[in-house]
Parts: sequence; C-alpha cells; structure tokens
Amino acid sequence: MKTKWKLALSILIVLTFSSGIFLYFVFSKVGAFFDKTYKPIEANQPEDSLLKNADKILHVLLMGVDERPNDKGRPDVIMVMEINPKTNQTQLISIPRDTKVRIPGRKEMTKLNHAYTYGDVALTVQTIQQLLDIKIEYYAKVNMNGFEKVIDKIGPLTVDNDLAFTYKNVDFPVGTIELSSEEVLPYVRMRKDDPLGDGGRNIRQRKVVNSAVEKVVENRDYLKMLGLLEEISPYFEWNVQERDLKTLFAHYLPALKNIELKSLPGEGELEKTGVWYFVPDHPSEVFHEK
Repeated sequence: MKTKWKLALSILIVLTFSSGIFLYFVFSKVGAFFDKTYKPIEANQPEDSLLKNADKILHVLLMGVDERPNDKGRPDVIMVMEINPKTNQTQLISIPRDTKVRIPGRKEMTKLNHAYTYGDVALTVQTIQQLLDIKIEYYAKVNMNGFEKVIDKIGPLTVDNDLAFTYKNVDFPVGTIELSSEEVLPYVRMRKDDPLGDGGRNIRQRKVVNSAVEKVVENRDYLKMLGLLEEISPYFEWNVQERDLKTLFAHYLPALKNIELKSLPGEGELEKTGVWYFVPDHPSEVFHEK
C-alpha cells in the first residue's frame, strides 16, 4: 500500500511540476509577444474602462503595409472591422488605398495611403475616423511580407474565387480554391487584369482576411498558435494590451464567427490633373445605416 501511495504521489508531483513548466512557457511566450508588438497611439488609446462595457461596439483598423529596407512603405490593404457583441455580427469593410480624403493638418485633398507616409499609423487612424465618422479603438498592422509566415503556421486558406487569372506564374481557377503561403500574396495583389481593378483586389483581400480569421478562431491547436505568435512578432504591431485580450475573447469572439464582407461605396475618377482617385459615396453612413 505504501508503495502505491509513493507512486501516486510521485506521479502527482511530476505532473504538477510539468504543468508549471508548461504554464511558465505559455505565459513567457505570450508576454514576450506583447512586449515586442504593443505600440499604443496616445490620442486613440482605449480607456481602462472601455472593455468593462461588454455591449460596446468596437472598430478595428487592419492594415497590410508593403515595407522594404530603408522604405517605410505604404498600406496595400486598409480595412475597418466593426464588431458588435449585441448582434454577434462583424462587418469588414475595405477602403481603397486611393480613396480621396482630407488628411488632418493638410489643405489639399489626396490619397488615403499618403496619411501613412505623412504621419504613420496615428495619422491614418485620424483620417479614417474623420472619413467614416467613427471612433477607432484598436489597430493592427502587418508587414505584407510577413503574411506568408502567418499562413505557413495556420495552414492553407480556403476561398471562393470568382475570377480565373494567372499572376506571378500562379494559376487561380474559378471556384473553391486553397491558397498556400506562397500563393496568398499573388492572389491579393493582382489588379491590372481584374475588370474591377482595385475593387476586385479589395474583394479578394477581404476573402483572405475572413478565411484567416475563421481559421484562427476555430483553431484549437494552442501550441501552434504560440508558435504563430513568435513567428509573426517581427512583422506585426498593434495597440491591444494583454489584459484587453481576455475581455475581447470573452465578449467579442462570437461576433467574429459571423463576418459580413462589404465595400466602401463609390467609384473611380480620373481627374484633369491625370491623378486617379476612388471617390467615396457618403462614407460617413457606412456604419451608420439609416
């Protein structure tokens, strides 16, 4: 009997010790990720009490920036996500980078992606808030070249492709297709052979983001997710704090399972100066339907 108790106690100690090591490993990985990627915007940083109101609608700016050595780049992908915990619905809207806007502090109207050139994420946030008449609580920015590494970790993405095309020596047939990490960037970057131009590219970008969100939300492989954090941290930044993430997952995760993809209404216009713009149609009403 004593031998059995010794064996049971030994197993319990080993399990407890092993669990402690595992938890330390998990917390150290998560903590290191936030240390590397957390970059607040002073003018827009959410108040401590924000997430205590579990019914509050949140707006999140998502940006994919094509950064190169010695060049901060400009956003290729600009989207705003409205997450509504009351209806458990999320709206994901693409904003063309060539959208004609008035950037705060600038007299002349210009293209939206110039806001990033003039004032980085902070000025981009201010410009989009003014354009859509909303408050953006959070943002997330990823270097597009790092997006391939994300797909490597979470696996191929499934999308419904409406246009058959070939780009960068990759064929994309019509129908339900799987995109590997090497195929994602060619799929979202092509626009010259798309009859809808930048609008068609925005549609494909939304499909890819939607598929990636669905895969991460449904993924139960937490060790793989920890590996994903470590892999993308050099290419990623946001203003979400570690303490916020628990509340976001608790109250907003159901809404992220129901994403409606939308486009900013408007049309392209070539001005007399020879500059092409996307001119939005009542952008302030996109998230304020009457």
